[in-house]
Amino acid sequence: MCNYPLDEAATPAARPDEDAMRGIELRQLRYFSILAQELHFRKAADLAFITQPALSQQISKLEETVGVALFLRDGRKVELTAAGVMLQQELDKMFDQLQRALRLTREAASEREFRLSIGMVEYTNLPFIPPALMRMQAAYPGLKVQRHEMHAGLQAEALGKDVIDVGIGVPVVMPAGGIGVDARPILSGPWVAVLRDDHRLASREQIQVEDLMGERLIFFERQVVPHLYDTLVGACRRAGFTPNFVYETQQAQVGVAMVGEGVGVMLGAAYIFTAPPSGVTTRPIAGMEPLLVHMFTRSGESDALVQEFMEMVAEEARRTQVALDARY
Repeated sequence: MCNYPLDEAATPAARPDEDAMRGIELRQLRYFSILAQELHFRKAADLAFITQPALSQQISKLEETVGVALFLRDGRKVELTAAGVMLQQELDKMFDQLQRALRLTREAASEREFRLSIGMVEYTNLPFIPPALMRMQAAYPGLKVQRHEMHAGLQAEALGKDVIDVGIGVPVVMPAGGIGVDARPILSGPWVAVLRDDHRLASREQIQVEDLMGERLIFFERQVVPHLYDTLVGACRRAGFTPNFVYETQQAQVGVAMVGEGVGVMLGAAYIFTAPPSGVTTRPIAGMEPLLVHMFTRSGESDALVQEFMEMVAEEARRTQVALDARY
């Protein structure tokens, strides 16, 4: 064995761009991508599940490693530099290619068909589900998704029987320990009243439950989510009146349209009504506990497809949460 020192001249020197690549972490690129889209450090930090100082630190490290400024910061706004725009465009391509590589790797290791079975209530119109599914289907073009209409109270049993892979809903009680189900809170939203702009309550920042006394109310049918229906009825009765439901529906969009026509006031979760039509507004109802949406999965879920979907759902739910927090 030769113990002579190697000739340094014979050892190829690392190029500057190679040194930079060794110093960059994938998470930094992900943080950059989020900030480049949001152009707001607090919002981006919320979406990245880190603190704002930590995000600033990681972006500064990335800029130092790359050797150029990626953002312009003047204390009031954040903008991409020309270099930042270029990096954003190239990273979008890279992340798409990375997703494709992971999909092809999994397909090569498995002959099974890619399927997801989700338990949820269509009425709840969860705004983070469509973008999560779109991202999944972009990554897995052959993915087949099956939805089972069931509220949170039925999802634990469905998971245990392998009827669904993921459940999403608002539980009245959390699943008991030891039954093999994990519950992950992903979104919180207040109860709101959906009103016409010219309604007497529309000028208030928030309303009380007792303000609904005598109002013609639109709500979902009890069979849709029994425990939430009973929660609202109980709150009204504690306020001294029985709710006057003039119309019960299984379609949230129908209820909103009826509000616009002056039929009555619709009640529900804020996340159902993220984009009310012109002439219609929403007001939070004080004194009622927020509705906490959970994602339910089998304990120790190891299926890579399910895990990836869970993370996409959590990320898109966080985007919805940021929007709700800014609005209410």
